Amino acid sequence: MSRNDFLTGIRQHKIMQTLFPPQTEIPNLPEEFGRALTLMGGVWDDTFLRTPQNGYTTLNAYLRGLYPADSLFCSATPEIIAEVDFSARTQAAALKDVDVGVVRACFGVAETGAVFLSDPQLCVNSLSAMAKNLVVLLDVNQIIEHLHLAHRQPQPFNARYTVMVTGPAAMADSESALMLGAKGVQSLRVIAI
Repeated sequence: MSRNDFLTGIRQHKIMQTLFPPQTEIPNLPEEFGRALTLMGGVWDDTFLRTPQNGYTTLNAYLRGLYPADSLFCSATPEIIAEVDFSARTQAAALKDVDVGVVRACFGVAETGAVFLSDPQLCVNSLSAMAKNLVVLLDVNQIIEHLHLAHRQPQPFNARYTVMVTGPAAMADSESALMLGAKGVQSLRVIAI
């Protein structure tokens, strides 16, 4: 059976309508995203978005207040002032001492709590795995409902490297001991902007 025949068969059976029946109410995508991210061990942080202007004046000040004063920051976003300067030519090994890596997501998926990162946002692809703590800035208007809509976003087809991150790195052994941060980032915090 050819790929085209297979896809035609799926379209004729209207599987998408079965998988995603019409909803009577519009879901609160940021709330759904936060719930799914929390289930995967990540932290959904919409405090800065909800803070009145007389609270933290900048995102940089808010983020600095979340981590110890001696934390080494590396940022691929202009909003956050970082101690580690890097560019696309930076070697991955240069990021091994980074405490907090900050990136901006292209979009998030409410169904899974995943954020989509690509090489233009990361600058150095290994930043999403080398930093001890990964902070992802996510525009709440860029949260899509489910994974099936992700392929309709233009970013996956315009980037050389892409990754969807759902939570901190985790590893479990045969005795059911779960270790967060065993390989890769120890914590993932997604900040709503």
